[in-house]
Amino acid sequence: MVRRFRPGDRPAVRHVHRRALADAGTDPDDVPGNADLRWIEETYLRSDGAFLVAERDGEIVACGGLLVDGAVAELMRIAVDPSHQHEGLGTAIVDHLEGVAEQRGCEKVVLTTASRQVAATEFYPARCYERVDTWQTNGYELLDFEKEL
Repeated sequence: MVRRFRPGDRPAVRHVHRRALADAGTDPDDVPGNADLRWIEETYLRSDGAFLVAERDGEIVACGGLLVDGAVAELMRIAVDPSHQHEGLGTAIVDHLEGVAEQRGCEKVVLTTASRQVAATEFYPARCYERVDTWQTNGYELLDFEKEL
């Protein structure tokens, strides 16, 4: 079940995000710019954005956010707990967030992921996202993707 984030979900969201990063070979403490996970309501819900979670048996096992800036929406913090990958949860989260972007009148969705997050680098092109840039920061190769809505 995919639903909107509630304030009590924060610890579970942070746990899922950390597990997903670690499973992909990324040290969660080494990733810059994750402060938004401490301020989900302010960052996502009190703007035109959205933050969703997916549950299995009452446990949060996937999450994802959407920031909206005019005609462009950005996918953020898409994560699925490693023990629940390949169950369609990432697809469900992204489908819902793309729907929100369309409702908000966005024309394009963008995202950035690390090349070491192999599942993501395969997932997004399969969903018609085009890789538009590659860049380096803090020892990470980052990939920018976009999709016209």
